[in-house]
Amino acid sequence: MEDFTVYPANFAGKTVEEMAVAEKAVVVKFTDGTYLDVYVNAAGELKTSTNTLDDTGEGQS
Repeated sequence: MEDFTVYPANFAGKTVEEMAVAEKAVVVKFTDGTYLDVYVNAAGELKTSTNTLDDTGEGQS
């Protein structure tokens, strides 16, 4: 098992607006328009990513 570092300061003060849970992924949407994705990729590795929505509603990494 791999170790992952979590930086709580990056999430301090954020409010969760919505959360979706699937078999191999969790997506957390915050009220400031940012998202945290935790997922298992095709190779079976646990991955994370964050992104925001721009003014058009399109995602940006």
